Amino acid sequence: MTRKEKQTAPAEHSEKTAMTSVNPLPLVLFPKWRMYRGFPWPIWAAGWLAVFKALLWLATDPVAPSPIAERMAAKFLIMLIPFLVTGIGVWNLRKWAVWGLMVTSVLDLLFFVALPDAARIITGNSFIGLAVVLLAGVGPLGDVLILAATPSMLKHAGKSGHFRPLLTSKG
Repeated sequence: MTRKEKQTAPAEHSEKTAMTSVNPLPLVLFPKWRMYRGFPWPIWAAGWLAVFKALLWLATDPVAPSPIAERMAAKFLIMLIPFLVTGIGVWNLRKWAVWGLMVTSVLDLLFFVALPDAARIITGNSFIGLAVVLLAGVGPLGDVLILAATPSMLKHAGKSGHFRPLLTSKG
């Protein structure tokens, strides 16, 4: 091995080691690397959609008949933790979180297929802007958008080591 090869070999080895799934970055609630320019925007957006789907329903007040309202409340309570945990996991580029978010979105979408009145009740008599926000935040539109971003999330998941140099640099 030449002198130049010896000098570059450790750098290549450390970069490969940093990008393996054996050496991931720690799970962080709001990782700062999600705001870096090179961070994939579909992952950023899907993470926010998952967090909104977990928490936005707390700020809504759907007027619905009792049986549907009870089913919707149960669905929101059951889906709160999975959406929140997988949304944060997606920001941390965890592959388990991408698969979990995909399954959670499919289950949430199936709820709206089984109860088609639920999406109409969520929007109520809102103006079109608020209706779109509510459908994306707590309704089926957000599930469809998350599922549309799944290929990109799977492509980038497990590569959190890519951001390690940015986190450890002094600049």
